[in-house]
Amino acid sequence: MANVSLRALGLICAGYLAIIAGPEAQAQLRVVTYNTATAQSGSGTQTARLPYSSTIMEAIGLENVNGIARPLDVLLLQEQYELDITTDSFVDVLNDLYDPVNRTMYARGDVRGLASSDFSVDFPGAGGRPAMIYNTQTVDLIGEIAFGSVGSSSQARQHLRYQFRPVGYDSNADFYAYSTHYRAGDSGANAASRLLEATNLRTNADALGEGVHAIYAGDYNIPSSNADMYAYLLSSGNGQAFDPVNSPGSWLDNAAFKNLHTQSPAATGEQIPGFAGGGLDDRFDFQLVTGEFLDGDGLDVIPGSYHAFGNNGTHTLNDSITTGTGASMSVLNALKSNSDHLPVVADYQLPAKMLATLASIPMNVSQGATVGIDVFVQNVANVLTANAADELDYTINVSGALLGSANGSILPLAGTDTRQIFLNTGTEGFRSGVVTVSATSQGAANSLFQFPVQFIVGSGNGGPVFGVIAKDTFDENKRLLSYSQTPAAGTFSDSQDGFQQFQVGVSSSIPNALKDDSTNGLSGDNLGVVNTAVKTDAWFGINDLENPNNTGGTGTVTWQFDVTGAIDMQVSIDMAAMGDFEAADTYNWTYQIDSGSILPLFTSSVNEDITADYIMARGGAPVTLPDPLFMTDAENTLVQLTNNFQTLTSQLSGLGEVLTITLNAANNADEAYAFDNLIIEGTTFVSFLAADFNQDGNVDDLDLDKWQMDFAMGSGSDADGDGDTDGADFLFWQRQFGQSTLPPLVASTAVPEPTGLVLMSLAALLSGNLHRLSRVYQST
Repeated sequence: MANVSLRALGLICAGYLAIIAGPEAQAQLRVVTYNTATAQSGSGTQTARLPYSSTIMEAIGLENVNGIARPLDVLLLQEQYELDITTDSFVDVLNDLYDPVNRTMYARGDVRGLASSDFSVDFPGAGGRPAMIYNTQTVDLIGEIAFGSVGSSSQARQHLRYQFRPVGYDSNADFYAYSTHYRAGDSGANAASRLLEATNLRTNADALGEGVHAIYAGDYNIPSSNADMYAYLLSSGNGQAFDPVNSPGSWLDNAAFKNLHTQSPAATGEQIPGFAGGGLDDRFDFQLVTGEFLDGDGLDVIPGSYHAFGNNGTHTLNDSITTGTGASMSVLNALKSNSDHLPVVADYQLPAKMLATLASIPMNVSQGATVGIDVFVQNVANVLTANAADELDYTINVSGALLGSANGSILPLAGTDTRQIFLNTGTEGFRSGVVTVSATSQGAANSLFQFPVQFIVGSGNGGPVFGVIAKDTFDENKRLLSYSQTPAAGTFSDSQDGFQQFQVGVSSSIPNALKDDSTNGLSGDNLGVVNTAVKTDAWFGINDLENPNNTGGTGTVTWQFDVTGAIDMQVSIDMAAMGDFEAADTYNWTYQIDSGSILPLFTSSVNEDITADYIMARGGAPVTLPDPLFMTDAENTLVQLTNNFQTLTSQLSGLGEVLTITLNAANNADEAYAFDNLIIEGTTFVSFLAADFNQDGNVDDLDLDKWQMDFAMGSGSDADGDGDTDGADFLFWQRQFGQSTLPPLVASTAVPEPTGLVLMSLAALLSGNLHRLSRVYQST
């Protein structure tokens, strides 16, 4: 979500700046699967065959399909002898082509899957294993696993599963790619093994849940779609596979499927020694996909892009790929000489990417005026052609003192959609609202923009002010809508168990583990976080949650605050902790704005490898305990908690009306955790009084300081609008002193009348100008 700060008022474009600041994937990905025949044991080939592999990789990147030509983004490999030998050699080929200096554009996966040939005495590793190489500039590798039992009666090789996220997108655009190599052979036992391999793959994919984008790539070693393993892959369920070219049939030696054949690109006698020849007559290599890649929305196979590379169906059946015209002759010769398989290539569109901006907002408008504000929406997916990215569907809604709504759809490269919302000018005074632009397209990036809008109807002036928006100090609260805790206060029958608010001199009892009484009558106290001799206000303490009254050992506290009209919010909390904590002890804070995502605020952790020193209130030698408690804020700053309160602050992301803050805690012993002063700060837009010279929403001593600096020096503190700063402006300050235009629950404690000391100091300051001031006072 992109949020726009008042500090960027004018043409509001913070979302745009965030988008152009970082890298992003182009709005299509080129995915390739290739059995490279590089798993020969002994003195056989175990690395990329040069120059053939380089010629092929470069040609795949140069091939124009549907107006798209791009280097490959994901390369799913089979028959890799070892990752650090074979796969690294292909990484080198790609970096030689595209990143010869830095050599970081391409990288491989790290997980080494097992192969049955690993256990061969005579030919260890000769069957090879699947692997993967990816373009680090276009996709992030989120995770990878190998799965499946390997053996003569089970899988020939483990399947490899990779989770990718296109650069510049969030987890809604994640997809999975499987690199697989099914057992070869025509016997019933081999077919049964392939069925087992397909069953294991579908079990894994189905467990990912409904709606997952998955690619099932690899060497299937089957002659037709009637194979049991193929039928199982295409059976119903969460991970149901589909053929992007929808071409069932008997593929072997069938001229109707010449353009899909992938083995062998070499005729008999031309093949690599030890590998298959006989010309192209088999469809062994596939990129099957889940239905989510074929629904036309978000991540999707680009129609017409799936093909066996170098094969356009013009070759002679059962003959060399060089008898066709699917690529230049140099590329066809490289294909024939590099492997007994052809690569299978497909291009995939990525989801839309939204950019929304808002035209500048006038500070003052006349009552009853019709004031329209333009909202600009673009689909900024980084495309090569418009047909290679999803359309952006969006809605515009408003709240507060705004009127109007809109929706639309826009293709990439189609320019800007301009819509209008309107200011509600019916009532005089300060008005505010929020414009929300939401993308509804599947997996769209930057799917939510929110723009705060503030303006004044009628006369006056105003601006942004940062300050306290809401709080709960356990002594007082502001803009607190609701508070709840489970278990409720007073649930525990044992006075040494705690999960509630406490206050020295008020609470009937406080658990000893929470109190530091070392200067309050118990000099030998060696455990406690609240100095009872000093801290007399209320606070919240937690210890020994697991007890007969709360066998689960957990507790939850929830606050809801009104934060309407606030932006740039942050939350600060005073925290302290002491004890020998365990990994199972957790004190995790989260927040949610309106009905948005629940996000981490502060997250606890325990370091069981170190000790910590705690200083009791009495001073002297520290108390050393193992396994201290740490807290990580929303910006990933790690802080070790001690038995002295320290203030931790986290920035919030989002706009709205209701802020929900939740603490989920769990512990089972005397480890002590306490907190106080939950404060929400942020920026609000307010009108200013004439004597609010520093424009902070309050007329106070700070405005007097500014008036003193500006006196007789210009119009910096000109309350009466006569163009200069003089005694008349001081009279405005005196009359308005103590007044505030901040919302009532944001303003600090009321400022008293000017004290005699302040006025005496002022008199001394003005002594050199007394005569001039006397004339001013007489005239006013």
